[in-house]
Amino acid sequence: METERRQVNSFFVYGTLKRGQCREKLWPAEPSSVHPAWVVATLYGRHDYPAMTRGDSRVIGEVWTFPDSELPLVMCVLDEIEGTDGNGPSDLYHRYVVEATLLSGNLQHDRDNSDCVKAYAYFYNNDPVKDGFHVQPIDKGRQAWPG
Repeated sequence: METERRQVNSFFVYGTLKRGQCREKLWPAEPSSVHPAWVVATLYGRHDYPAMTRGDSRVIGEVWTFPDSELPLVMCVLDEIEGTDGNGPSDLYHRYVVEATLLSGNLQHDRDNSDCVKAYAYFYNNDPVKDGFHVQPIDKGRQAWPG
């Protein structure tokens, strides 16, 4: 039985921080791993960046995992990028812990949630539609950005 509670050391990203996107180089530390993954939410997009809110679709992104020693720096930099200061009312995004399912390439395996990790994710703190976002199209039951 595990008596110590494991610190969350992963981040689920779904937009400009993913590999190949414009903010990929802003990560302040080298990840120990990066895996395609999905979470249950709703994804919105516009020309410059996406927004995610609570919902019931599969949002495709990546889980970036870091050594525990790098977490304070990574969290500080990502909070600044995402415009959050302790999940306050005027923050652009709020940071929450979510369950992310790692994609294995096996659709049946991906459905049974056997490779789940806890990860931080950033949820939009305003009404995305009022801010010019549109719900991303659903393709094969999944949403991704860019669409």
